[in-house]
Amino acid sequence: MSHRTYLYNINTPSVAEDTDTMMMEWGYEMPLMLQPLLIEGGFISGNNYNNFVEFNDSGLYYNAKAGLENLKRFYNFLEDQPDLIENIKKFKEARDKLFNYLDQLDGDYFHLDMWDVLNMEDKPHAEQAKDWLATIAHNNQVITAAMESGDSSLLNYKELKDVSAAFTTFPKLLNYEDYDYGWTCIWQPYEQESEFEIFEENQLWGLKDKEGRVLLNPYFDEFFMFGPQDLAVVSKNGKYGYVDTTGKIAIPLTWDDAFDFEESGVAVVVLQEKTGLINTSGTQITGLIYDDLKVIEEGDFYNAKIDGLWGTINTSGKVGIAFEHENEIQAGYGFFHIEVTDKKDQKIFNEFSKYLGEFPIQTIENLEGGLLLIKPHKGFKFSSIYKKDGTLLDSGFEKISRETNFPDLLVIKKDKKHGIISRKTENYVLPCQSDAILDIGITIDGNRADMALIRQGDQKGIYNGNPEQLSWLIPADNYQEIIWLDETVFALQKNKKWSIANLANHDFSDYEFDLIARKPAEDGFAYAFREDKVYTVSATNISATDKAVALEHAGDYYVYYFEYESRKRLLAYGKGRKMNEQQLHDELSPVDTLFELAEQAFLNEDYAKAIYFYTISSEKGHTPSMNNLAHIYYIIKGFEDDDKAFFWYHKGALADNQNTMNGLGMCYKSGTGCRADIEKAIYWLNKAAEAQLALANNNLGDIYSDEELPHFNLDKALEHYLAAADQGEPKYNWLGYLYDSKEEYEKALEYYQSGANEGHEIATYNLAVLHGHGLGTEKNIELAVKYFRISLDLGYPHAHIELARIYRNEPGFKDENKVAEHIKEARAAEIEIPEDLLVKKKGWFDF
Repeated sequence: MSHRTYLYNINTPSVAEDTDTMMMEWGYEMPLMLQPLLIEGGFISGNNYNNFVEFNDSGLYYNAKAGLENLKRFYNFLEDQPDLIENIKKFKEARDKLFNYLDQLDGDYFHLDMWDVLNMEDKPHAEQAKDWLATIAHNNQVITAAMESGDSSLLNYKELKDVSAAFTTFPKLLNYEDYDYGWTCIWQPYEQESEFEIFEENQLWGLKDKEGRVLLNPYFDEFFMFGPQDLAVVSKNGKYGYVDTTGKIAIPLTWDDAFDFEESGVAVVVLQEKTGLINTSGTQITGLIYDDLKVIEEGDFYNAKIDGLWGTINTSGKVGIAFEHENEIQAGYGFFHIEVTDKKDQKIFNEFSKYLGEFPIQTIENLEGGLLLIKPHKGFKFSSIYKKDGTLLDSGFEKISRETNFPDLLVIKKDKKHGIISRKTENYVLPCQSDAILDIGITIDGNRADMALIRQGDQKGIYNGNPEQLSWLIPADNYQEIIWLDETVFALQKNKKWSIANLANHDFSDYEFDLIARKPAEDGFAYAFREDKVYTVSATNISATDKAVALEHAGDYYVYYFEYESRKRLLAYGKGRKMNEQQLHDELSPVDTLFELAEQAFLNEDYAKAIYFYTISSEKGHTPSMNNLAHIYYIIKGFEDDDKAFFWYHKGALADNQNTMNGLGMCYKSGTGCRADIEKAIYWLNKAAEAQLALANNNLGDIYSDEELPHFNLDKALEHYLAAADQGEPKYNWLGYLYDSKEEYEKALEYYQSGANEGHEIATYNLAVLHGHGLGTEKNIELAVKYFRISLDLGYPHAHIELARIYRNEPGFKDENKVAEHIKEARAAEIEIPEDLLVKKKGWFDF
């Protein structure tokens, strides 16, 4: 799950209101591009929405007006920076959308809610919120300094704090395509493509369908958007009515003003300065008796004003809050509140318009089901809960447990004891007599159940808090532990032994198991361990576990699912043999750890230990380990094992590891652990080459350049050697040789030179030959001699023959003493002396 940050535009800190606008939902951070919004007046208070845990309820608030001006200044600064923005057209489009969006906001504050992110650390939210205030202030100092100097290079990414690690510089973040210059950060509700087009002609408005067919010719002076009831307000000559999506007048234009229909199917209309409600057929729901009507609570209730006093009515016109208030009624989350002149406290009504009293608005919390919580505040030490009818359910308790998530139940702590309130019955279903009441996540038929683990002294039990079925499912007893496994199946521990209890059929096993662990629910939902045996628990039986499944669940993939002890016992059971603690520890270590241990052992030339760790990680399916293990068996003296080398190369190749594909191809080429098969060798080497492995391309080049093999093809050899070079592992001598054989001497010279630069003796020799014969370059005997001598130093004795020829035949270099010296060295290297060097020269005799 990604941890989210939220940005809101709001009017009242710490109080959720219908006028709040969610601006942003983002992962793990406050996006840098929007941080200039948070420039002035930063302070910490309770969140408007994520306020579930009182001691960890810390949101950040900033003045909105100053933030809007600062962000616009920031974007204008970015636009003025030369070469900073890669796509200026897209930048301007994103800027305009962002500015238009922000200009429509009318809340006084920006509220940054990072509750989800702050939960990632144990540090109190209040302290982390202070850290974020400082971080955002620091980043804005960096941004402001850059803006004041007009220099974007001052936006040094390394100086910015808590920004996305996906980027290394500010320009990279700014120009990241999916970021859309900051516009992507803004949350936008899904808008369905309109089926209609309202169009204007000669200052009159009409209606077309999405294909462009005219449904209503231009006639109206004004034509507003269609609402949820598919009706739109229109006006003509100062009178207002409604048309439907076919273009027909649904409600005649008889009103002095009219407003959109709400989801409830009700709209406000005005006639002779009085307002009332109508339904979608145009029938009046109320008389035109109100001085003002304003929708609240998404159209379910309306603020109504009569003779200067405000009250509320619902969509049927029934009065909710009486007309006796000087100020408008405002909607909170699940309640209404009215400001009281010269007082901080406000009048609070629940969603059923029942008056509770005057309280600070930030102390009100909707508990759902019609219940409201009044939190402790000045003059009130304890919390109170009010019922739907506005009467007090209970008061004087310390807290409501926020660690539970029952559909109906509320866990209350009072006088250091816990009890349960049902929202449905608005009463206690279990008095405050328990030491602890825990939500252990019980679900029945896929739905969360109102079943709780109750602890009373040394006893535990499972209580069904459903008001229609109040009962002890598992009566309190001296259980050490109770674990819910699935539906109505529980594990019960007494005297360090476990029993499996199926409450549906009242089936209880003996207390015979050492350990119980929940498991993935493919074939049962839990493991029961007894000595060296493992059993699978399902709704119908308890049966021996398949050993292959046990091994799978002991593997790394399930390291976060099972505790270490469960994995250890699954492993030993799956292996079918006893293992000492060190073996179990090694077998259960993550493959990355095993691979590192094996690599270190290999570097230390402790090949036996390397084989040990590589084997464990290979058996876990780690293909790099398979490759390295096979390599040891393939080539390391004293550890060669052709069959094992072939086995692990083959296993890794089938798992799509390109290095093992290459190794398998070489096994087939040489007949290591298998019968030599050049076709299979080429097949697997091609698979590795297709995966962009340079070594495989070079090995294919070797096959195609070998005259003794049936697939000899120098063009294909060159193709693969070039591919390997592009992938960073060039064989310069072979590339030079192949271009040499094609008489493309300039390219040959280039590759021979590269090989010589890397100290390759044959490439150096061939480079000397080209210089000596003037192929691909001007003839240069001095360079030829130089490179022949270098190739000798690198260990290539054939250069003696060419040097002897130079000293016998080339003008300016003739020296029979040197000829004799090089022929002598060639013979010492057991190189056959060619006929042209055995001819007698002016008194010299045959060598």
